Amino acid sequence: MSPFLRPILFAFAAILTVTPAFAQSTRSTGAVAADEARNAVETTGRQAVAARNEVTSQITGAQEQVKSKLKLPFQLPKFEVPDVFRAAKIRSASVDDKVTSPRTLTYKSRVSRLSRWIGPLTFGVLNYVPFETMNAGVTGEMNNLMAEQEISVEAMVADAFATQLKEGKRWPKSTPAEGTFQIEVNRYALDPVPTSLSRLRPTVSLTGRLFDNDGKLLWIGKGFTSSVEPGIKGATLEQYEANPDVLRQDFEAAVQTASKRLAAQANAVPKATVKVTAAD
Repeated sequence: MSPFLRPILFAFAAILTVTPAFAQSTRSTGAVAADEARNAVETTGRQAVAARNEVTSQITGAQEQVKSKLKLPFQLPKFEVPDVFRAAKIRSASVDDKVTSPRTLTYKSRVSRLSRWIGPLTFGVLNYVPFETMNAGVTGEMNNLMAEQEISVEAMVADAFATQLKEGKRWPKSTPAEGTFQIEVNRYALDPVPTSLSRLRPTVSLTGRLFDNDGKLLWIGKGFTSSVEPGIKGATLEQYEANPDVLRQDFEAAVQTASKRLAAQANAVPKATVKVTAAD
């Protein structure tokens, strides 16, 4: 081989050897670049979704703040419209023995009741007296006492109202009944007697509703007792704790009075008249 051709052949062989490696390197570099570009697009997409979710969360939070500021400081009354014309056509009804109730006694001492009225006269000094804490302590003790002695206002109400309703003879209990009375105990409490410094009397507030078999409201009434009821003896907290039977008897008397007033309203619902016309 001529000395002139030898360098040329060596150079050509080197080129043939390097070219596949260069091509492989080029392909690897391109794949890496493609992966990096795809990852960058995915990262950008995730960042966009996160940013959108954050903006949505901020907008929702702002809307909730606006709604909270627009809320009224008091609850609007729930309006119930009974169908009294349909109630007059119902001939028989039963009483649901499941009575809705707060299931906790309410108690506020005479001093705590007066404090909100005379508080401004003391330049707010009475506001620092922990009346609510003291009331809560007495409430807890009396609730525990009633639970231990099985003094159930709910059971008293169901039995008393059913008895009073039966005595009115407006709603005979028949099978199947065309309607159902449901009773709600709005509140039961130990309230101070106005003419005594330490004597308390049980008070009860009831709401009765009549529904037909389709669940439509036909009638609604109220029954209550107050701390000035003459038929309820009353006692001090110490006397009730020493003799729970007195507490039971006073609650029974309060429930009877409230149920009687509620049943009187239910019995006042007129009966529908049925006219029979002669056939032509």
